[in-house]
Amino acid sequence: MTPQHLDEREAGWGRTGARAQGFRRPADRRRLAAAALAALTAACAPEPGEENLKASFAAQIEAVATVSSFERTGDDLTFTQVREGDTDVSWRVTIDSVALEPRPDEAVPVQGRVVSSWYADGELIEPIGDIYTLPEEFFNAGLAQECWALWNAEQATWGW
Repeated sequence: MTPQHLDEREAGWGRTGARAQGFRRPADRRRLAAAALAALTAACAPEPGEENLKASFAAQIEAVATVSSFERTGDDLTFTQVREGDTDVSWRVTIDSVALEPRPDEAVPVQGRVVSSWYADGELIEPIGDIYTLPEEFFNAGLAQECWALWNAEQATWGW
């Protein structure tokens, strides 16, 4: 192999004439791979949607300190609320509907609304007018029979 061919091979050009056949230098391949990875990452970044809104709602309930034995089956959520000094309460929450509404704010471009039915020990807990009658722990977590979440575009998450 001539020194010129050796230099071309070490530079990543492969054989003579490889440039004309579409081969690239290693630096070009690295840039191309980095661009492909960035495009793939952007494509995989979550967008606000009904399913991730439901999942976030479920996670918000599960994160309440007094909740244990949490399970989600589709739009039905079941769990136990452990109360100090009282008996435990068995809850079932059914997600009745979700809606996504656009907002004019680029940082928070979407508002999600979740309407749900809450049952404590098998009994439907209904709001009285505009007053929701769930335990305070759920209100403190931003939860109610009808509640809203805002999509944080920078973090790609729902905030309650």
